[in-house]
Amino acid sequence: MKINIHELAVKEFDDAIEWYENQSTGLGKRFKKSVINQIRKIKGNPDWFLMETDNIYKAYIPKFPYKILFTSNKDEIVIWAIAHMHRKPWYWQSRIS
Repeated sequence: MKINIHELAVKEFDDAIEWYENQSTGLGKRFKKSVINQIRKIKGNPDWFLMETDNIYKAYIPKFPYKILFTSNKDEIVIWAIAHMHRKPWYWQSRIS
């Protein structure tokens, strides 16, 4: 199954890694590893995760206040956002066409 990550989700991910690394050396690396591990789990079984809205799934990032928002079909998973859970809820919905 192919995974596509929306360009703004990539920017969110990179920005969060940088922010965490600036807070404490190595923390950005741990955040990155947690997100990548969760993406692997999504790829393995996307329907296992909770629904955020009608067709959007959410996967929480362990030990960090972030979640991955994605859609899934038989051929592809699209990650729409790697969203901080305490900022601007629903901002990412405009990305979905």
